[in-house]
Amino acid sequence: MQFNFIPNDIPLPIPTGGLEAVDVVLTVLLVVAWLVHILFINVLLGASTGSVYFNKRGARENNPVFDRVAYLLTTPVTVCENMGALWGVAPLLLVSVMFTPLFYAATIMNSPQWLHIIYGNIAAFLLSYLYKYTWHKLEHRKSLHLAIGTAAVALFLTLPLVFMATVQLYLTPTTWTGNTHFWDALFRADTFFRLVHFYLASFAVTGLFMMIYGTAKRKSDDEVTRQAGDVLVNTGKSWFLLPTLLNLFAGPLVLFQFPSYGIENFFNAGWFWLIILGVAAILGAAYLTVKDFFNPELSKGKLWSIVGLAFVTVLSMATLRHGMRLSLTSEAMAQAKTQSDEFVARSKTASDEAKTAPKAVAVATVSAGEAAAGKQGCLACHAVDQKLVGPAYKEVAKRGYTEQQIVDLIYTPKPSNWPDFAVPMPPQTQVPKAEAALIAQWISGLK
Repeated sequence: MQFNFIPNDIPLPIPTGGLEAVDVVLTVLLVVAWLVHILFINVLLGASTGSVYFNKRGARENNPVFDRVAYLLTTPVTVCENMGALWGVAPLLLVSVMFTPLFYAATIMNSPQWLHIIYGNIAAFLLSYLYKYTWHKLEHRKSLHLAIGTAAVALFLTLPLVFMATVQLYLTPTTWTGNTHFWDALFRADTFFRLVHFYLASFAVTGLFMMIYGTAKRKSDDEVTRQAGDVLVNTGKSWFLLPTLLNLFAGPLVLFQFPSYGIENFFNAGWFWLIILGVAAILGAAYLTVKDFFNPELSKGKLWSIVGLAFVTVLSMATLRHGMRLSLTSEAMAQAKTQSDEFVARSKTASDEAKTAPKAVAVATVSAGEAAAGKQGCLACHAVDQKLVGPAYKEVAKRGYTEQQIVDLIYTPKPSNWPDFAVPMPPQTQVPKAEAALIAQWISGLK
């Protein structure tokens, strides 16, 4: 299979430190770091939503128990938002090292939306802390308090959209075009079903957490807190059971939305056995939950049996997720390596020929336009007569652009004009107009 838009980036060698199995170590670190990160994020989304829900319900019914449940859920929210962000750095770094050409290109395609990860996270963090630490001060202004909590939840729920669109892009390089961007990836069926699966999993994991958290709170000396523990356990059963059963239908929809070559590689490598293991374990956990669904008491033995079976499923899903990653990207990564090796070989040949070639008597002078292009960093991505990250300037000149059109393209690039290049040129608004005119004049003269 040919991947038409894989960048020609030269891969950097990964230091092994004498450890031959470095790929295995990185793989284990990636699976474990992602698993820890995603569990914190799951509870963050579910607990923040649950807190606002019970807060509103407590205010509407004037029920102090529901209000206490909502307040208790603010603690895991603030813990999970910090731990989720902390542990999220590791899988991002590992993926960017292990799958550099694909992840780098996908991130560039989504570059404007990645800002939402930064500023959206900051705003959501601040709002969630404001929501928690003004609980008693705003108890008589519930509308304002609920508005703060709802805004935080809305922001938290939008952050996975950017991550999922980027993940789906780097996993499916066959879908890339010269003008692929965030909205293209977001409104695809494969991204949609993965988001559905993720959000359902978030509430299922939160349901498990509620059962554990509620069981602990049942031992409190405070009567209202003990009753809140009962509500947490009973709600946790529903939150775990319903999303889990729905995900038994969403999971296959996620799997079969991937490109056929990836699915074939996945099944040929035997990764599907982890699906069977995960489904069997989660059905066992669901059975135990249903068996005691209407029983207000939940023994420790039964609770930890449910949690243990669910963890087997989560671990299986985390591992087979990496299996699908390898199944989808192995061919593209092999092509990227081949392209890089060829580029290195051509560069070495050109360097050797330059060393043996007779030296020119005269030294060519650099024009003002070429000097300006070098000063502004244009030559990092463009050469005069060689294709780099962007097209050669002689190829640009052949298009017959006027100098003013070239100036306009410096400030407002049109990637659709060059569909053979995977990485779109960002606007170069930092270039002074006088230097842009010199650059345009120089490029026009290369015809």
